[in-house]
Amino acid sequence: MKKRIIIAITFACITNVLCCQSWIRTYGVGNNAIARTVFEQYDKGFIISGSVNSSEYALLLKTDINGNLIWEKYFGDGNTKMHFFNNSNTSDGGLVACGFTTKFNSYDALIIKFNACAEIEWCKVLLTPDNYDLSWRIKQTPEGDFILLGAYFETNPPSNISLFKFNASGDLIWHQFYPFDLYYNDDEPCDLLVDSDGYLITSDRYAPDSGTTSPQILRSYFVKTDTAGNKLWDLTYGTDLQYYSSPWATTKNSNGKYYHSSTHSPPSGNNPALVWVSHNGTESGYKDLVQTNNSNFCGMPTITMLHDTSLIFFGGYRINNTYQYQVIRTDTLGYVKDSNFIPYLNNDYKSTAKTFDDKFITVGNEAPNGNFNIIAIKVNSNLEYDSIYTQPLTYDSLCPYPIVSDTIDPNCDNVIVSVDEPFKKPETTQLKVYPNPTNKQVSVELPKYLVITDNNGSMPVTTVYHQWQKVVLQAIDLNGKIMQSRELQNNNETVQIDVSRWSSGSYLFRMIYNGKQVAGSKVVVK
Repeated sequence: MKKRIIIAITFACITNVLCCQSWIRTYGVGNNAIARTVFEQYDKGFIISGSVNSSEYALLLKTDINGNLIWEKYFGDGNTKMHFFNNSNTSDGGLVACGFTTKFNSYDALIIKFNACAEIEWCKVLLTPDNYDLSWRIKQTPEGDFILLGAYFETNPPSNISLFKFNASGDLIWHQFYPFDLYYNDDEPCDLLVDSDGYLITSDRYAPDSGTTSPQILRSYFVKTDTAGNKLWDLTYGTDLQYYSSPWATTKNSNGKYYHSSTHSPPSGNNPALVWVSHNGTESGYKDLVQTNNSNFCGMPTITMLHDTSLIFFGGYRINNTYQYQVIRTDTLGYVKDSNFIPYLNNDYKSTAKTFDDKFITVGNEAPNGNFNIIAIKVNSNLEYDSIYTQPLTYDSLCPYPIVSDTIDPNCDNVIVSVDEPFKKPETTQLKVYPNPTNKQVSVELPKYLVITDNNGSMPVTTVYHQWQKVVLQAIDLNGKIMQSRELQNNNETVQIDVSRWSSGSYLFRMIYNGKQVAGSKVVVK
């Protein structure tokens, strides 16, 4: 019998803040509920994701515009762990979620695509046995594909940052990892932004000051790629300025400038800060939002853009041994324009979404009596608690029937993607030509994966293609004469080529992808 978990919702009044009509909601009372992401759906309701019961189940819950619970869904088998770190809308009115599962005896990255009825369309597990792996952020691209930011996948050379691209059906197109540069290590992904010309990864890393090899100091780190995952630039912020910081989240304006919420660690303490970077990866500026003069770690974990002129932060810090949580509005140079106090949390505010009418909802976690609850707060553009909407709205209209609360085991047994197979089984990346030698006909078997290494820069960057639109297969003799050239699709796994009229000698069969040779094999014709 499936286990049903009921979320309780309470309308909390918090002392010393606006009350009575304050838009403050609490979910998951008694279930040790953790919030990770909030976003507004097409019907002006909100989806909150995370987990309950110490990640025993992954969580999706839907509210109306006023935060009233409409339905909740739990995903897991009750025996292993499952957690959603990130969710986002999809163009078909559904959503896509990522996180981890321990169903296969290790922490493995999990991706689930839901339709507009919150039903599972496909599920993927990126499996590297006995390794600790996470899927941290997932976004839909303008073309309808999905780009995933992963962490801690087993790679050589080592890297903690990986990008994976899936098509709309959940088939893995390519994955790429970004290895450590010399004297840098321990990258930890924080955020992913889909831009018009590629993807921006926000991370932190330990790196020394410019001109030194040690000590390694925590800094903000950014990687910009094109839409194929190839690195365009990367930036370890503040090595020349000796600016120490760790990033949280990223947004951008219409001119392509990137803004990052961070924690600045000057000698006098830890301060919530804003860091901004140009579109081409140039350090542009930084500004502490609050001077705490306190060594306790603090920050504004969420950042949201308002009309290209203002930035909205939610988070907290400690002054005089007292924690204070605020929503803060600044200009794009980090100067605070106004702020408002919000409830104290035992954990950070995790995610903020801007609504259709320029308001902001954020979620975090509180822990009364040591048991975590989800707290959601909504403020208007004046940073005051939002009012209650009285106009009725229709929710989940793209679903032809009512969505019901349920507990579901997402069976991913038959859709596991083995991420490390190209590295552990190099034969899967090779072009096979047989029989060899021959005097009649050869069979050419295309590799399962295409592996391309870019040696530009200080460290090589390797991309593994799991599918591709077309490649060119060529056969050339020792003088460089092309004996055969044909265009092949990915589904042409094996092709037959008649070599009976070729002169005796050695020939090279090679695959060309995007102008580069990606695989080759020599054959002797008798």
